[in-house]
Amino acid sequence: MRNLLLIVGCALLLGYSGAQTKPLEAVQRKLSAIRELTEYRLVQLADEYWHDGAHYKTMALMFVLMEYDPHDVENIGSLAWLLDGYGEHARAIQVYQRGIRLNPNRYDLYYDLGYAYFNKRQYEQALPYLEKATSFNNAPQFVWKTLAHCYERLGRLQQSLQAWQKAKQLDPSDGAVEPNLQRVRKKLEEERALQ
Repeated sequence: MRNLLLIVGCALLLGYSGAQTKPLEAVQRKLSAIRELTEYRLVQLADEYWHDGAHYKTMALMFVLMEYDPHDVENIGSLAWLLDGYGEHARAIQVYQRGIRLNPNRYDLYYDLGYAYFNKRQYEQALPYLEKATSFNNAPQFVWKTLAHCYERLGRLQQSLQAWQKAKQLDPSDGAVEPNLQRVRKKLEEERALQ
């Protein structure tokens, strides 16, 4: 009799869960709360590991967080930066590129990857990512400044000048822009004088 009740109970439970295609709203709220709490704890734990100097544990958790929230570009960029800092340049590039695939409509990771190449003096590799980053309307001024420096390093002085002008337009009070504008203008004049 007891087994029969168990079987009937399981059958009713399975029948009920099969008939219900969508979880109840209360269950959905609870699951969301558990997810948010789990994510918060993972971030908290990664931060603890970071401050303890356990960077490999930090990176492991950041990989988990990237799967958990593939649209957290700050986590993805930080993970790639940390990998690069530990000499894992190829792996860092893979993380940046995966982040870009997951978030193609944001400037952040295009800039981060371009800047990573720029810092390694790989200006040709940096350029397409920096140009893509500046194609977004919300690209901040520092993105334009990095692009201007990259153009200058590649000898594309006219494009460098235009990028500096855009940087000045975005923040006219930035005192670092004008000396750079003047330097690039002077180089352009010297270049034209030689022609």
